[in-house]
Formats: sequence, C-alpha cells, structure tokens
Amino acid sequence: MKYLSIISIVALALAGDSPISTDSKGKAPLVARFKKTSKSDIEGTIKFEPANNGTVLVSVDLTGLPSGVGPYPYHVHEKPVPESKNCTATGMHFNPFNGSTTAKTPAALELGDLSGRHGNITSESFEVEYDDSYISLNKDSKAYIGGLSIVVHSNNNTRLNCANITTLDEGDDTASAATWSNSSSSSSSSSKNSTNGSSGSSTSASQGSGAGRAEISGFLAAGIAGVVAALI
Repeated sequence: MKYLSIISIVALALAGDSPISTDSKGKAPLVARFKKTSKSDIEGTIKFEPANNGTVLVSVDLTGLPSGVGPYPYHVHEKPVPESKNCTATGMHFNPFNGSTTAKTPAALELGDLSGRHGNITSESFEVEYDDSYISLNKDSKAYIGGLSIVVHSNNNTRLNCANITTLDEGDDTASAATWSNSSSSSSSSSKNSTNGSSGSSTSASQGSGAGRAEISGFLAAGIAGVVAALI
C-alpha cells in the first residue's frame, strides 16, 4: 500500500497543464486529409491555420461517419500513420505535458485531446470551427503537431479512420488509405461532451504561468523520486 501511495503522488507531480501557445502567427498551415477506405466512408479535412493572435484556428469538415456509434471523439496522436496504413500504429494521444484524460480544465487535458476541449463530432456530416490555444504550428514548439496524425474514434474508442497532419503542399498517400481497426484507443480515453472543457481561447492562463507550473512539477517530481529511492 505504501508503494502504491508513492506511485500515486509521483503521477500527480508529473501531471501538468499545457501552456498557452501564441507562437503560430505567420507559420505554415497544416491539414489532415481523410479519404474513404474499404472499411470507412469517413472523408474530409481537419485544417489548422494561424490565427491573428498566434493561436491556431481549427476547421473540421468531415462526412461519412457511421451511424449508431457516435458521438465521435477525435485526437492528435503521437505517431504518423505508417506505410502499413494501420490506425492502431499511430500510438497514444499526443501528450507532451503529461495531461490527463479526465481533467476538468482545458489546459490539464492531454494536448492532443481536441474533442475533450471543444466537443465531440456529433453527426454523420459535421462542420465546426474554433480557436485552440494549446497546439502550435511552430516547428520549434513542444506543442507542434506537424508530422503527427489525427484519429477519429467511435463512442467506444474504436479507431474508425486516421490521417497524417501535413503541410498543404505535402502528399498524403499514406493518410488517404488508412485502414480501420477494431482495437480501442491505446490510451483508453473516454468520450467527453463539450461541457468538459470550453474553447482553449477562453482560458485566461498565460504561457509564462503554464511553463512555470510545468517547471515546478518537474522539481516536485525530482524530489519525490528521491523520497522513493530512500524508502526502497
């Protein structure tokens, strides 16, 4: 029991809020292009463009989602769609700041959890546009999403279709032929409704304070690691 308690404390110390990102102004837009496959009719785009305030304007335009398995969460995943075209191989959600799948604030969620912050896809044809204050189009940022992927899930986290996030002039042959997988998301993230997190642009935290909290978490984790070593 003592060791379980220590592990829980360490996990809490390592968790941290994602800092506000306002470094995308003037950067190249990105896009994830979804195309029909033999197992999925999902097609369309999710575009990422720099907003005037340096955040990211996200435009979702998808059709062909299967009936009866919504609402549909969608996330940025940590790996691109491979040549094998298997969505399962995209790994877990993009989570460079150790966010949580059950957090109650946008900043504390996993960075790649777009639907957690802005709401799930709710219909078989779906369009929405919003600002996200946490992901980045800046290649020098820890929050940069270029070269990663987006996976659309069913309400039980089955991976329905996936696409690579590329620049507008890059090809997407791998993404356009991504295969459907019956396995659930390896991160086991549960579906969340829009009340779980408001738009990232409504969060009043500053980038500096977010980075400060992350640094404090790092110091705390190091201290706890020392305590664990002493107890073992």
